[in-house]
Amino acid sequence: MKKKVGIAIGVAVIIALLFGINIWKNVQAKNVTMEVTTLKEEKISEKVMTPGALKLANQQNIYYTPEKGEIAEYLVEEGADVKAGDPLLRYENKQLELDTKQNELQRESSQLQLNSLQDQLKDLDDQLKKDKENEMLQDERDQINLQVKQAKLEIQQLQLQKQSVEDQITALTVKSEMDGKVVSINKDAAVSSTGMEAKPLIQIGTLDQLIVEGALSEYDTLKIKQGQGVVLSSDAMPGESWKGTVSFIAYLPNGTSTQGETGVQYPIEVTVDDKNMSLKPGFQLVMEIITEEREAKTLPLTAVKQEDDKNYVFTVVDGKAKKQEVEVGLVTNENIEILDGLTGKEQILLDPGEKVTSGMDVNMK
Repeated sequence: MKKKVGIAIGVAVIIALLFGINIWKNVQAKNVTMEVTTLKEEKISEKVMTPGALKLANQQNIYYTPEKGEIAEYLVEEGADVKAGDPLLRYENKQLELDTKQNELQRESSQLQLNSLQDQLKDLDDQLKKDKENEMLQDERDQINLQVKQAKLEIQQLQLQKQSVEDQITALTVKSEMDGKVVSINKDAAVSSTGMEAKPLIQIGTLDQLIVEGALSEYDTLKIKQGQGVVLSSDAMPGESWKGTVSFIAYLPNGTSTQGETGVQYPIEVTVDDKNMSLKPGFQLVMEIITEEREAKTLPLTAVKQEDDKNYVFTVVDGKAKKQEVEVGLVTNENIEILDGLTGKEQILLDPGEKVTSGMDVNMK
């Protein structure tokens, strides 16, 4: 009998203990300790992010020109400094050499013919001095005189042809149009298949000024103007960034939209302001363009929740959580702008999570 009473008492104690633990958990669930924050005044900015490629600001690309002939020799080496007018490469064109010799022979022949006609004309003039009334001599003289004029015109034409051929021969030597450095030489570009995109044989540029070329959507072009600041970054160098300035926005797009695209793209150019950038032309960068910057009231992103397209926070009033709808504006990496709904004096739960409900007891820390 005593054994049964002991068991009953033990069971009752366990039940009471479990009941007490359950009550304690419920109390704890309704009375949590959470970190709070308040509205803060800070400078925020709206940004547009778009990819771009690093390029030389001033450069000259020399492409293979098949109609000039075969490349005879390269006159510079990669990495060499050049000035405007310096020869870069020379073509060889055997047809132009033949044209030069043929023109020379034609000019010699025409000159001999002209000399002969002029001698005949002089002889006829001498005869006419003795016999001014001789009509046959006069007719012959007029005919020879006409031939002399035609021969002179032919020589002039041949001289123009000579100049044209000489100009073409001069153009066989390609020269630099700028002061700079030979950035690259790609001799294989001269034998690339015609179906491939043409690549330059020689690239010349000035290394002291770099730009980033990219494209903007039609919507973003409305928010960006020349002179706006840009932050540049690269996946190749995490944690590094460089400053730039929007220097050009195209007035016309680089093409029309096609199936699968959202809209047209407008070319944009950003000048790199930092002179210590170690990246080389061709690197892919991300352009972060600041479109708007102002002082604003903000909260950490974790403090603002969303439900049914509405934004809200939990304030703490008399030790209880209160759900408060707010109107938001710009969003940065860590903060969000609060346009309306708060006075600025409220204590706001920093990270309410999913279990916090309106009316729940809250201890602030």
